[in-house]
Amino acid sequence: MIRIVTENVLLSNIDELVVVTGYQQKKVTAAIDDLPVRVVFNQGYKDGQGTSLSLGIRTISSCANAFMIFMVDQPMISASLINMIIGEFQNRDCAVLRPVYNGTPGHPVIFNKSLDEELKNLDGDEGARQVLKRLADRVEYIEAPDEAVIFDIDTPKDFNEFIAKLD
Repeated sequence: MIRIVTENVLLSNIDELVVVTGYQQKKVTAAIDDLPVRVVFNQGYKDGQGTSLSLGIRTISSCANAFMIFMVDQPMISASLINMIIGEFQNRDCAVLRPVYNGTPGHPVIFNKSLDEELKNLDGDEGARQVLKRLADRVEYIEAPDEAVIFDIDTPKDFNEFIAKLD
């Protein structure tokens, strides 16, 4: 799944892709080692998602104007969807832009670089969700054209549903 997500992101208009590994680092890295990405290993991955987010933010280029957070379990996120979010973010000149589908917030979320300190200080299981709550008045939303922004694979049933969507 990491390869699908990584390839989809690389087909978009992003300038740089940082992949943070943790659990099964060697397998994850082997799956994408031929792709033009920067892979960093989070030694504290067992401490929670916040540590991976923090490391990823610390690793991106200092000249980046914004950054997006992708989830490895969302293989239906397409390059065209990513580009739509990036384009709208640039048009709105907002702090945070988050896609929604039928009223349900999803991913990927794009943040203005000025907010990187909010995420650099994450640890433990505190993920971007808590940051988004703190920044609620600065978060804008864009309606996504399909369920890709909220569809994730957490169970074998979800995986089978994903495979069925491919046909």
